[in-house]
Amino acid sequence: MWVLRLRLEAKNQFLGSLAVKHKVSMTGYPLSYYKDKNWLYLITAGFLFGDELNKKALLKEVRKEKELVNMEVNGDFVISITKQPLFTEPVYNPRIIRPNPVIIHKGGYHIWELASFDKVLLVKILDFAENKLGGKIISFKQEKVFNISFTKIIPELTKKQKLALEIAINKGYYNYPKGVKMEDLARTMKISYSTFQAHLKKAEGKIMPSIYKEI
Repeated sequence: MWVLRLRLEAKNQFLGSLAVKHKVSMTGYPLSYYKDKNWLYLITAGFLFGDELNKKALLKEVRKEKELVNMEVNGDFVISITKQPLFTEPVYNPRIIRPNPVIIHKGGYHIWELASFDKVLLVKILDFAENKLGGKIISFKQEKVFNISFTKIIPELTKKQKLALEIAINKGYYNYPKGVKMEDLARTMKISYSTFQAHLKKAEGKIMPSIYKEI
């Protein structure tokens, strides 16, 4: 199978520009789309990552955007319908496989990963991304897809468990060697060491068995 990985400039997309403005990262998985007159309507599900106040500010501004048709928010999980120009349709071709969700990073870029048995379909997306979205190739090659990511694989965490895990990942706690001590992570979250440890261990206890079952 052919697999295309792209990096795109966030400033060319409304969610990307808002992610930078509010310092919030997002993931999104296109579920389906439909066409009506001169627009393509995209249904997407994904998650928000960042400070709670920043996420609230971003969602408030998203609701004012003309591209938004409808949106439902449950904690950090978001399902939305947005409208896009018809020329974006090749990106959502049902013959395209998405091994991983789109990443919209607060650092100012998007990451797309797309796969297909038909190389020509990916070449069309590459041309569109380069010409319209400031896209650049990360990789484009034949390889075997070993898994497909779906949001429900990850079990539900409380807000504090999710925040503790997010801080630990961002600060390099799971790097080898570790990039930070747990005491420092607790200070970042502004809670005691024992409380932070409890949140993190509970998060790990939910996620690790869930992921192991999928291996």
